Amino acid sequence: MLQGPSRDRRLSQSRHSLRLLRNGMRATVLSLALALGACAGDLNPVRDVFVATGLGEQQREGPDFIAQSRPGELAYAPIRRIEPPERQPKTDEELAEMEEEMRRVQQSNTARADGTRRLTMLPDPEPVIVEPLPDFETDLQPARP
Repeated sequence: MLQGPSRDRRLSQSRHSLRLLRNGMRATVLSLALALGACAGDLNPVRDVFVATGLGEQQREGPDFIAQSRPGELAYAPIRRIEPPERQPKTDEELAEMEEEMRRVQQSNTARADGTRRLTMLPDPEPVIVEPLPDFETDLQPARP
């Protein structure tokens, strides 16, 4: 009677598979850490390796106008809520003026809509008649021999 691999062998194969999976996961995490570490500002191991091997370019100082426009040290600025400015209620004259402006805009929009409505009520234009192309002779020979 033929049987598959022994139980011990199957266990060792599964342990081996788990070990390979763990090693692959570790390699993936390490490569992600290095890749994402390259996004860091001053701590950039990828850039440092390229600069050390001569493949990368040394970090250059910015132009003078940039250095002059920035402070020497960037101090921590806490984020706080900025209070909105005090708003005064509208006066009766301002309200009447706003209402009149809205009426003018409404009348303008109504006139434009009426014009568009009139255009859509016109009869359809006459179709354009295009004369057919003349028939060409199909037994023509090419100009080149």
